[in-house]
Amino acid sequence: MEIRKHPDAPDPEELAELVVEPVPREEIERRRSDGQVLVEDNVREREDLDVMAYLSHKTDGTDSSNIGVGLYRLVQLFGTPQLPEYEAGEDISWRTDATFKYLFRATHRGDHDELPSEWLMTVHDSHVRFAASVAEWREDDEPFTADTKLALTTYALAQQLAADPVECVYEDVPF
Repeated sequence: MEIRKHPDAPDPEELAELVVEPVPREEIERRRSDGQVLVEDNVREREDLDVMAYLSHKTDGTDSSNIGVGLYRLVQLFGTPQLPEYEAGEDISWRTDATFKYLFRATHRGDHDELPSEWLMTVHDSHVRFAASVAEWREDDEPFTADTKLALTTYALAQQLAADPVECVYEDVPF
């Protein structure tokens, strides 16, 4: 099911209460050198949720999950991915199902009962499809399953980041 049509997905106005910032590469490297592991719950691959995020519409009106659209917008907004293993120009022969990954910190600035005030999320591709994961730094790589509300909010927020155009003006030219 498309994430925006899921009955438990957040209302788009709720997403306006969230601030998303890239986690600095220095913080990632520090945590890793301290022995922490980034563990993720890939929302797109969760069978209990069965959701998909589409990034664009084809000319025939159907949805498309063209990963290039999402990556292009993420690069426009945040530059290249800050995780060292996804740096452009590096050896990518080890990659199996992801070719890019961003690590973000989401902060809720409004009133909320069901979501944490702050959490980590990754935005990435998964088997050539747009994906997002709830992430946590841990001492081991033991898998976890995020709360349903948090998982759906993360995926909807990631879709909004990568699919919705950002209005900006550079040298008096609107983009």
